[in-house]
Amino acid sequence: MKTDKLTCKLREIEKEIDLYYKSSPLVNLPFATAAWYLLAFAEDYMLKEKVAAINGIQDLHALASDFVVELEHPMSWLYNACEQGGQVSFAYDKNLYEASRDLFELGRKYDWFVFAYTCASNGVLGLELQGSTIQPTGDFFTGIEYEAYNILIDPYHEQEALSSINFDNFPIGAIGRSLKIQDDRFHYKLNPKMVSDTTMVMRPLFDRMFSLPSEWQFSRYSLGDFRKVFEAICAMAHIHWTAREIAMIQGCNNRGYADSIYVLTYGELLRRVARYSGVSDAKVQSIFDDLSYGTKGISHPQPALQSLIKLNSEGYAIVPHLWICSAAEVNFTMLLNKLPSEKGIYAKLVDEKEELMRQRFTNGLSDKDFRLI
Repeated sequence: MKTDKLTCKLREIEKEIDLYYKSSPLVNLPFATAAWYLLAFAEDYMLKEKVAAINGIQDLHALASDFVVELEHPMSWLYNACEQGGQVSFAYDKNLYEASRDLFELGRKYDWFVFAYTCASNGVLGLELQGSTIQPTGDFFTGIEYEAYNILIDPYHEQEALSSINFDNFPIGAIGRSLKIQDDRFHYKLNPKMVSDTTMVMRPLFDRMFSLPSEWQFSRYSLGDFRKVFEAICAMAHIHWTAREIAMIQGCNNRGYADSIYVLTYGELLRRVARYSGVSDAKVQSIFDDLSYGTKGISHPQPALQSLIKLNSEGYAIVPHLWICSAAEVNFTMLLNKLPSEKGIYAKLVDEKEELMRQRFTNGLSDKDFRLI
């Protein structure tokens, strides 16, 4: 047997911290209620943080990436601790708003705790208890390599993609004309043209997001089918976020918090996405089955990979920034590797994927003074 690299006391502390989330009042609520409050707070968080992150494209990318990751632990805690089902409140509650903020912040801190204990358990760094503080030992944090994954981006290419978007064609006028506000609630009439116009505006970003062959075929649908469904839902997320911004400007109480999450019945969501994407009902349903949070026997679901949140037997939530901030194709390939029915199919395509990557490097460096082997 392997010798445990941590002391018994550190293991006792680990168990205590692992279960600390159970002190949150949210875990005593049904899942639909608790998840809605957490996700509504998360949208409020992004409402404030996006304004503060305008210092540069890299800051915005880091914010988007961190936001999706930081929801992983709080959502998992609620999914495992709460009784399934329940009702959505669609109302501001000061105590539950603060409880959601506290759980979200706890998830951010817990991520570092998991990182430290995982590294220490594998002998990558040491941990020691100093009073009531756990301190790392060694020089692991003197380098920055551990921070580099998925953060290095080319700001010029990203800025080029953004500058290619003609925001003048975004259907703000159509959204505003259909918007109705009453106290702290807002509503608008979504239609195919609104979604189509939004998709066309966002096309440069979607084209950068998806680079693998659309004809790749999986057991029930193709990568092209997945892209069309993602684009339709992402367009709906952009429209809903824009509607909230307009509602706030027009004086909607509590910044439109009560409708910050777009909640639809499964049937309505299926009809709309099939209509907007042009993908058959059967394929859309299969994609929903894979993208629904906690389905397919995945023991540790992640909102980044399964962004369609089933609140109860009827209500499904589209959380705008889960879709707006998604690295869709990357996340989808990670999900494929967790699905028994798709894992083997994707494995056969990996060699083709590597060859495509090699060709892109080769083409990109063809005008440089490099010897390519």
